[in-house]
Amino acid sequence: MGTGYEYKIKIWDKLSAAHKLLVKDFEGKVITRADVIKSFDDYYRGGMNVLRPFLLTMIWGFDDTGYGTYRTNQYLASKENIELIKQSMDAVQKGDIKTAFTKLLKIKGLGISYLSKVLYFASKSAGLKDYTLIFDIRVASSLVQLTVPNEIYEIVTVSPSSKYDNFEKYNKLLHNLAANYNVEADAIELFLFEQKFKFI
Repeated sequence: MGTGYEYKIKIWDKLSAAHKLLVKDFEGKVITRADVIKSFDDYYRGGMNVLRPFLLTMIWGFDDTGYGTYRTNQYLASKENIELIKQSMDAVQKGDIKTAFTKLLKIKGLGISYLSKVLYFASKSAGLKDYTLIFDIRVASSLVQLTVPNEIYEIVTVSPSSKYDNFEKYNKLLHNLAANYNVEADAIELFLFEQKFKFI
């Protein structure tokens, strides 16, 4: 979930032919955050299939884990799910994050980690001042590690909440920190994800 990952066609070989065609121009190339944001820009300007930015988000997020294709195919297995994706992206463009979140959460198997990736890219592209941020297990783990004694952190298992109210609290927390330190909120999210901090 860092800066960019290569779209390895062998790893994603079992995507449907129609879906492969939507992202064919990225085969063998590194997909960056900027690339995914641009794909949402293209959708919001009109004329672009909503599944292109969704697929690029999944490829970027899953990288070469091996199960990304299977899960992505499940998300796109029904017309109802595809309509939920479209409704969610359109809600983001209107600044209605709660509706967008609720729509995506209805897609079976699409948890907070990947749901928040989609919303991050969509809201960043839509130009929302308080764009939403990626909330996955590494970020949640870092938040706990940085705020509790190490002896406690070592004996607990941390996972991000999938409740909208908690997602909203998380985003406010990072945006407030960003304002205090005069940085972008997604820079703090990336710092938490990378877990490169050291303790003295």
